[in-house]
Amino acid sequence: MRGRLARALLVFVFASTAAQAQSTALLNLLFVIDGLRPDSITPAQTPNLHRLQTEGVTFENSHSVFPTVTRVNSASLATGMQPARHGILGNRVYIPAVNPDDAFNNDNYRMLLKLDEAQPGRIVLSPSIAELVAEVRQTYVAVSSGAAGSALLMAPRAPRGSGTVINGSFDSGRMVAWPQAVSDAVLQRFGPQPKKGGAKQNNDTAVNWALQVLREYVLPELKPQVAYVWVTEPDHIQHGFGVGAPESLASIGNSDRNIGLVLDALRELGLREDTNIMVVSDHGFAQTVHGVNVRQELTSGGFKPEEVIIASSGQSVALHVKNRDTATIHAVAEWLQKQPWAGVVFTARGKGAPHEGAVTGTFALEYAHLGGSERSPDIVFTFPWSSKPNRYGVPGTDYVMITSGATRAIDTPGGNHGGMSPWTVRNTMLAWGPDFKRGARVRTPSSNADVTPTILHLLGHPKADSLDGRVLLEALVNGPDPEQVATETRTLRVANGAYRAALQVTETAGRRYLDKSWREGSDALNR
Repeated sequence: MRGRLARALLVFVFASTAAQAQSTALLNLLFVIDGLRPDSITPAQTPNLHRLQTEGVTFENSHSVFPTVTRVNSASLATGMQPARHGILGNRVYIPAVNPDDAFNNDNYRMLLKLDEAQPGRIVLSPSIAELVAEVRQTYVAVSSGAAGSALLMAPRAPRGSGTVINGSFDSGRMVAWPQAVSDAVLQRFGPQPKKGGAKQNNDTAVNWALQVLREYVLPELKPQVAYVWVTEPDHIQHGFGVGAPESLASIGNSDRNIGLVLDALRELGLREDTNIMVVSDHGFAQTVHGVNVRQELTSGGFKPEEVIIASSGQSVALHVKNRDTATIHAVAEWLQKQPWAGVVFTARGKGAPHEGAVTGTFALEYAHLGGSERSPDIVFTFPWSSKPNRYGVPGTDYVMITSGATRAIDTPGGNHGGMSPWTVRNTMLAWGPDFKRGARVRTPSSNADVTPTILHLLGHPKADSLDGRVLLEALVNGPDPEQVATETRTLRVANGAYRAALQVTETAGRRYLDKSWREGSDALNR
């Protein structure tokens, strides 16, 4: 049983190898609950999450990283970096070394391995939590019930021997983890992950399998000091049925039940009071009300497929122009500003104010943490959104990109994410444990990029303050009063003739958080 002696030895090891530890906790455990909106946490529906939130820290102004999609946020959670720094700029990304003619969907881990072959060790462009934790001689394990691609991004160099990642979708029945020894042990003990559900089915069985592996194998036998755990639902079910649907609520309840089982396991292991727990979601959710066939619209606008490559992230779209041709970039951006279905447009930084793009009436990609990378797109644009409620009374609607049929209104209860409405930007974040304040509500801005810096700080890592994200000091026991942390919220505007757009940002401690953006004067959704 781990106790005071083990804790003293752990602190001694830290002191002799790296910076002095900031924490005496034996485990830092992160749960990522895919697609969980903060307003979905209630005493009746999620008693375990609600208890952690009530007893610990509630982050009332937390942000998903834009584009507000899974793989972007998986990489930001794993690295503490913004997309331009870690290189995963969407759920589909265009990297010519993998495919010079098209973007690829990075939920397919085999495509990420292909990227690793083309650019060795550079699935992501910055060190991940696995490598950083190893620098202070600690161990890291990622467990995921999600898509294999998002799982690999939680430990992107695991195939090269850095960190451990477990996911039942890698090659079910044959390989479910790196390293191979862990895969063999998991398959022998638990068998393959149950087959996931198709459209309009939940993935609760995958959640159950992954969290059982966590409880019965990872925690008691691998004994990591840092563990990141990806819980698939309610993302999949909300895509089909929408936020607030009975099916979605039932799936949320199952995820909460599994977290309760992990809490029980920690107690049985003597770790409950020695564990820091953070819970986040990768993004929010909004109901789909309109579909835009961007390829069809571009073609109708006179732009050829071979000169504009599309990389979609649901409610936002990245465009890569052949040879980064300036004239074409300007032409496409200005054409987008004339389309009633287009929202806010971003291009590379221009010569004006820091927030302004090179094309008049656009915001700078760099200002949104998307520009300046070898993988950066030339244009990113969002769609219109509103705060109208869906059929279950949950606010938030948005347009989304479609790949077949004409641009049209869509009558569906289902939802999506990826854009920059408050309903997709606002994500869940809470913290509980010996190093976090009790019963605190923190209104300073936070984001998924802040998780790894905070955990590194607790480990005493010297690089904790050198990442894009910041250490959430105001949430820590000895940290400052949250109400005394200076913040500044500004609404920035751009225009090009009749086209006008706004971007709201909040800044604190030298970090910029993207709150929301919208096209002004648009009646596309009768805002």
